[in-house]
Amino acid sequence: MKRILFGLFVVVLSSPIFADDAGSRGAYTRGGWAGARYVASGMSGVVMSDDIFSMYWNPAGLSDLLSKKKMTEDDVARKAKEKKYGEITEADLLNFSENSSKRNFLDFGASYTGLDVERDALFTGVAFGLFNGVFGAGLYSVISRDIETRDSDGNLTGKNNYAGAEGFISYAWSSAIYSVGLSIKPLYEKIGDSTYSGLGSDIGVQVFVLPFIKVGVMARDVCSFLKPSGSTESESEYDFFKPEISSGISLITDSGIVLSLTTSKRIEQDGFYVGGGVEYHVKSYFSISAGMFDESFTAGFELSLLNMRFGYALSLDRVDGGYNNTLSMELIF
Repeated sequence: MKRILFGLFVVVLSSPIFADDAGSRGAYTRGGWAGARYVASGMSGVVMSDDIFSMYWNPAGLSDLLSKKKMTEDDVARKAKEKKYGEITEADLLNFSENSSKRNFLDFGASYTGLDVERDALFTGVAFGLFNGVFGAGLYSVISRDIETRDSDGNLTGKNNYAGAEGFISYAWSSAIYSVGLSIKPLYEKIGDSTYSGLGSDIGVQVFVLPFIKVGVMARDVCSFLKPSGSTESESEYDFFKPEISSGISLITDSGIVLSLTTSKRIEQDGFYVGGGVEYHVKSYFSISAGMFDESFTAGFELSLLNMRFGYALSLDRVDGGYNNTLSMELIF
């Protein structure tokens, strides 16, 4: 079902559910449609993200790219426990030495989500080692075409297009147990013939409080604003967003199962968004996931092949009860 009022459509454009109260400007930055793995695990990227899609979910996770290899630490531990020593290479063992971390790399990733309410969400990004951390640049966008617009009496007045985009200029650095990331974000929004531009920022932290327990916290859209392009009005015309605070905790088990729980608070709203998921590494190259985000079911899988990863996620859309499909790909050199 199409929206009755175009303005209402814009408020909920990239959110997986209807808000119970007033929305904030720039809602398209909060949809969560970046990287199939995190969508499938109940939108748990604030704590789980450790790849190119961390630019969107929690920039602190970018630092994990410094030591990305074919096998994770959990994989090596599992192989050793199963006495499959021949499957553990010298490179895998060197991966866990800070001085031997892989710092010369180039990572590329992209994802596409077909959203049920005639919307498309896309993310693309690139990252590489810089100094003692990881630098990333990316773009996330939400697009909708041929939206019916109606007046307050419900009469059809025409059709309009919508586009919202945020760029990412990100950097992350880490110590033995924690990582910190920061993103500066150019912002753009076009509603019909009206165009807005602005700037924003995200900041995040991930911490291993124990070797098997990880915590993540992120503040999204800190000091973010949009302003009508070409406006000569005073600074009071700047439309500032209210930030979103997200946190999560994950439990990493020796059996290849990762459990996660996340919560988000949008400052302009009264309630919380809650999600959680389970990820099971069936093999070192294949994992399946399932979860819930604010009572909406999510599920998917990820396949690793050489230096490539492919993912798919299916999620229920609370806007009209349909389905969202997310595809993602990552390539690391």
